Amino acid sequence: MFKHTKTWLAKKLDVKRTTQSINRRITPEETSEQEAIAEYKDLLLKQEYKICELEGEITSLKISNSICEVRIEAYEAQQSNSILVDIQQLFANQTNKGIRKYGESVRADNLTQVEWCQHALEEHADSMVYLMALKKSLEESESNGFKTS
Repeated sequence: MFKHTKTWLAKKLDVKRTTQSINRRITPEETSEQEAIAEYKDLLLKQEYKICELEGEITSLKISNSICEVRIEAYEAQQSNSILVDIQQLFANQTNKGIRKYGESVRADNLTQVEWCQHALEEHADSMVYLMALKKSLEESESNGFKTS
């Protein structure tokens, strides 16, 4: 495993070509020892930077993979829950209904905040009417001897 990692890292860092390039640039006749040391230090810093970049890429891939796994698990859990499936279908149907009625889906910028509050109040008022009608129906059923729970 270590040998494969070392080979992979060497390919990613292009160590052989970089070293050959520096060896061509640094010849005893033309370069002082300090210049050679500076060149090698520069190379090491670049390689260290590349290693850090690779570590970052690996970490990002691991995180991305974990996020994908969680999303898949959540999706599968949702699909096995009939209540959630029904709610998702209700949202899809309401969105389609709104697009047919208004020509577009809900956007945050097409109404003022006051208009959004008014819409919400009207929707909740309708909801209260529906719930009251349901409650009356359930009470009638219970009074006629039918258990509703």
